[in-house]
Amino acid sequence: MQSRLFIGFFATAALLAAPITAPAAELEKPKTQGAQVYLGPTVIGPNYRVKPHVRSDGMMRIFDVETHYGEFRFDGVEFTKMRLRELDAVTALEKMSQSDEFMKALGNAAVAPIKYGASLITNPVETINRSLSGVGNMLDRVSAGLNNQRADRDTLPDSLLGVSDTQRQLAVELGVDPYSDFPPLAEKLRQVAGAMASGGLPVKVGIAFIPGGAGIAVSSVSTVDKAKDSLSSKSAAQVIEETRNDLRALDVPDESIDRLVENRNYTPADLLIMARSLQQIGAQNTAVFVDSAAADGSTRDVAYYERRLAELMAARNGTLGGIASFVMIDGQPIALRRNGTAVAVFPLDDLAWTAVPARAFKATTAALKRSQPGDHPIFATTGEVTPMATRELKKLGWQIQKIKPLP
Repeated sequence: MQSRLFIGFFATAALLAAPITAPAAELEKPKTQGAQVYLGPTVIGPNYRVKPHVRSDGMMRIFDVETHYGEFRFDGVEFTKMRLRELDAVTALEKMSQSDEFMKALGNAAVAPIKYGASLITNPVETINRSLSGVGNMLDRVSAGLNNQRADRDTLPDSLLGVSDTQRQLAVELGVDPYSDFPPLAEKLRQVAGAMASGGLPVKVGIAFIPGGAGIAVSSVSTVDKAKDSLSSKSAAQVIEETRNDLRALDVPDESIDRLVENRNYTPADLLIMARSLQQIGAQNTAVFVDSAAADGSTRDVAYYERRLAELMAARNGTLGGIASFVMIDGQPIALRRNGTAVAVFPLDDLAWTAVPARAFKATTAALKRSQPGDHPIFATTGEVTPMATRELKKLGWQIQKIKPLP
């Protein structure tokens, strides 16, 4: 299986190029590695086990994970780490919901939804006000919801019953995406949040019922730290409206923003963190990146990859020489440094000279030479590049820059 995560930049160029038949000696087979090389001690958790041998398609590592909820296959080290954090959060939620203290604190929660529903019907204004965090925020939510109906992720019943608010706050406390599409986490989050909202149990109190505390529940770096205030206090529509405003400030056209925020493979957390990262870069023609991300985010793992790419470019902008603008080369987005040099940034796991990158680099090199003759483009990556790949890239005129991955 060729990694879908590589599609976002080079794949179209490779497909448009004339077929290249390379002798077998010019290609290599990626080596299988141990999962622990990439994941360390997190290869085993309370509710999962990563299979020990990890293959590669030449660009991304592919992990097979056995869990209490079924077997899953994840593409890429970063995407896998994110999913393992989510599995840790499921463990924390299960410990919380199964504790005696949690059940005692809920008290009459089993009948609370019925009482709450009756209250909603007989006195809707009072109940709706009680479901929200204040008149000003309520009005903002209404406005944001109307402006982002096609991109909103919160359901009206959950919003009125307080489930959405509780779910967001609970997820942020656990360091995971409130809008995760991962079934084990998504289902458990909504179940526990629903009980807590019905029983009027504050999130901070519920978290305290996790044996050992939330600090050990999700031990890895949070995926939402950069936007936790907005994610915990704002509705999905409000977060998407904030995303729109951030991108408009970069002169991204509304139609480009629409395509991005309406792509359901991106969560509101992805969209906000990506927009903030692009603002931090402050490059001209940011619409080029946004259009590409909207089109290429055809699956959840690719969408997460695009978000992490934006974060990586923002975090390593100085090391990269300063990204001044994005340009489209043969239908593909290319970053240009302040000195005009093209730089292709890839948070790959590693790069081996297999058929797909071989075709893609040759095609893209030709396109760059047509648009920027004499330029020696930079291939910046977080992963290891094999000796053969290094040699072949240099033959094509690429400079290789190793950059530090995100934590």
